[in-house]
Amino acid sequence: MGVTNNSLKAILFDMDGVLVDSMSYHMQSWKQLLENKGIYITEQFIYEHEGAMGVDIIQNLFQKTGLPVDEEQIMEIYDQQNRIFREDYLDKVRLYPETLTLIDGFQERGLRLGLVTSSRMNLVEQIWEDHHCLNRFDTIVTADDVTRFKPNPDPYLKALEKLNQEPEGCLVVENAPAGIQSAKAAGLTCYAVASTLPPPYLQASDRIFPSLKALADHFFL
Repeated sequence: MGVTNNSLKAILFDMDGVLVDSMSYHMQSWKQLLENKGIYITEQFIYEHEGAMGVDIIQNLFQKTGLPVDEEQIMEIYDQQNRIFREDYLDKVRLYPETLTLIDGFQERGLRLGLVTSSRMNLVEQIWEDHHCLNRFDTIVTADDVTRFKPNPDPYLKALEKLNQEPEGCLVVENAPAGIQSAKAAGLTCYAVASTLPPPYLQASDRIFPSLKALADHFFL
């Protein structure tokens, strides 16, 4: 049985594509980086693997192209993607219009809030710095905090541990298959917003909303 409005104590948000309109820029930075190495992937591939470009995915991409790569080089690739995104695209990133209203509304209801993202903390801080509201999140889990990324449950298990919450009282909001899989593997109820992928890709979630506005309307209208 999933979480109900009466039992809800905390909401854990993915960041990119949920609260922040940034996924097209992450997609462009990944394509730019990989194409410079002779690896060509579709935009759809990146959206489907949002938050899940783990070591195994990178290794597989290189192996298919016949290029050697070791774990140290993969760590360098993550650093390069972070740098390209930060230098070329970060100034274009914006919060979705409903983001702050949603955060305020949940806080007014006394819910605890968490941010669980596959981005690194340096990007998180820069994206939110103009809004001065990162302190509204009771916990923040980034790629710097775990060794196994989504779709593994580790990021959400880490957030539960930091909040000292049981899965039964928490709701996750995600927008991609890997994040949904991560949340469900951690025993959490997961709602999805179809901001970057259409609903057929989000069927593993417990409920799908067409947008963040529709999610806000569900809770506050």
